[in-house]
Amino acid sequence: MAEKGMSAIIQDIEDHIAGHGGIPGEWYVSVTDAPKHTLFKVHQLKPSGEAWISRKATSELQAIEVSEYFRTVQKTRGTQVEASVGRVFVYAYKMKPHTKP
Repeated sequence: MAEKGMSAIIQDIEDHIAGHGGIPGEWYVSVTDAPKHTLFKVHQLKPSGEAWISRKATSELQAIEVSEYFRTVQKTRGTQVEASVGRVFVYAYKMKPHTKP
Protein backbone atom coordinates (compact mmCIF):
# COMPACT_ATOMS: atom_id res chain seq x y z
CA MET A 1 0.00 0.00 0.00
CA ALA A 2 1.41 3.37 -1.01
CA GLU A 3 1.98 6.05 1.61
CA LYS A 4 -0.28 9.10 1.59
CA GLY A 5 -0.02 12.54 3.12
CA MET A 6 -2.10 13.66 6.08
CA SER A 7 -4.65 15.70 4.13
CA ALA A 8 -5.14 12.90 1.58
CA ILE A 9 -5.75 10.33 4.32
CA ILE A 10 -8.20 12.62 6.11
CA GLN A 11 -10.07 13.24 2.86
CA ASP A 12 -10.19 9.53 2.01
CA ILE A 13 -11.59 8.63 5.43
CA GLU A 14 -14.09 11.52 5.43
CA ASP A 15 -15.29 10.46 1.96
CA HIS A 16 -15.57 6.85 3.11
CA ILE A 17 -17.62 7.80 6.17
CA ALA A 18 -19.90 10.01 4.06
CA GLY A 19 -20.32 7.26 1.48
CA HIS A 20 -21.21 4.58 4.02
CA GLY A 21 -23.53 6.61 6.22
CA GLY A 22 -23.83 7.26 9.87
CA ILE A 23 -22.54 10.05 12.01
CA PRO A 24 -18.83 10.24 12.93
CA GLY A 25 -19.62 9.01 16.46
CA GLU A 26 -20.63 5.65 14.94
CA TRP A 27 -17.12 5.19 13.53
CA TYR A 28 -13.91 4.05 15.24
CA VAL A 29 -10.56 5.45 14.04
CA SER A 30 -7.12 4.41 15.26
CA VAL A 31 -3.64 3.30 14.15
CA THR A 32 -1.99 -0.09 13.75
CA ASP A 33 0.89 -1.93 12.14
CA ALA A 34 -1.40 -4.69 10.81
CA PRO A 35 -4.75 -3.34 9.56
CA LYS A 36 -6.44 -6.59 8.54
CA HIS A 37 -5.44 -8.39 11.74
CA THR A 38 -6.62 -5.47 13.85
CA LEU A 39 -9.92 -5.07 11.98
CA PHE A 40 -10.89 -8.73 11.67
CA LYS A 41 -9.31 -10.31 14.75
CA VAL A 42 -9.16 -7.54 17.36
CA HIS A 43 -12.31 -5.59 16.44
CA GLN A 44 -14.09 -8.66 15.03
CA LEU A 45 -15.39 -7.23 11.77
CA LYS A 46 -16.93 -9.80 9.43
CA PRO A 47 -15.08 -10.64 6.18
CA SER A 48 -17.83 -9.08 4.06
CA GLY A 49 -20.57 -6.51 4.44
CA GLU A 50 -18.63 -4.19 6.74
CA ALA A 51 -17.68 -0.55 6.15
CA TRP A 52 -13.95 -0.05 6.78
CA ILE A 53 -10.91 1.68 5.34
CA SER A 54 -7.17 1.78 6.01
CA ARG A 55 -4.47 4.08 4.69
CA LYS A 56 -0.69 4.07 5.13
CA ALA A 57 0.75 7.29 6.54
CA THR A 58 4.30 8.50 5.94
CA SER A 59 5.25 8.03 9.62
CA GLU A 60 3.97 6.89 12.99
CA LEU A 61 3.57 10.52 14.08
CA GLN A 62 1.49 11.39 11.03
CA ALA A 63 -0.74 8.36 11.62
CA ILE A 64 -1.33 9.48 15.21
CA GLU A 65 -2.09 13.05 14.09
CA VAL A 66 -4.73 11.77 11.65
CA SER A 67 -6.25 9.54 14.32
CA GLU A 68 -6.31 12.41 16.82
CA TYR A 69 -7.94 14.71 14.25
CA PHE A 70 -10.83 12.29 13.87
CA ARG A 71 -11.12 11.65 17.60
CA THR A 72 -11.00 15.29 18.71
CA VAL A 73 -12.39 17.26 15.75
CA GLN A 74 -14.75 14.85 14.00
CA LYS A 75 -15.69 13.17 17.32
CA THR A 76 -15.23 9.59 16.15
CA ARG A 77 -14.60 6.86 18.68
CA GLY A 78 -11.06 5.74 19.34
CA THR A 79 -8.43 5.83 22.03
CA GLN A 80 -5.57 8.26 22.45
CA VAL A 81 -2.50 6.50 21.10
CA GLU A 82 1.23 6.93 21.54
CA ALA A 83 3.92 6.49 18.91
CA SER A 84 5.00 2.93 18.35
CA VAL A 85 7.41 1.56 15.76
CA GLY A 86 5.62 0.45 12.62
CA ARG A 87 2.16 1.71 13.48
CA VAL A 88 1.80 3.75 10.30
CA PHE A 89 -1.65 2.58 9.18
CA VAL A 90 -4.73 4.63 10.01
CA TYR A 91 -7.93 2.61 9.95
CA ALA A 92 -11.60 3.36 10.41
CA TYR A 93 -14.68 1.19 10.62
CA LYS A 94 -18.37 1.66 11.26
CA MET A 95 -19.16 0.14 14.64
CA LYS A 96 -21.90 -2.46 14.90
CA PRO A 97 -23.25 -4.51 17.82
CA HIS A 98 -20.81 -7.37 17.08
CA THR A 99 -17.65 -5.23 16.76
CA LYS A 100 -15.24 -4.56 19.63
CA PRO A 101 -15.81 -1.77 20.49
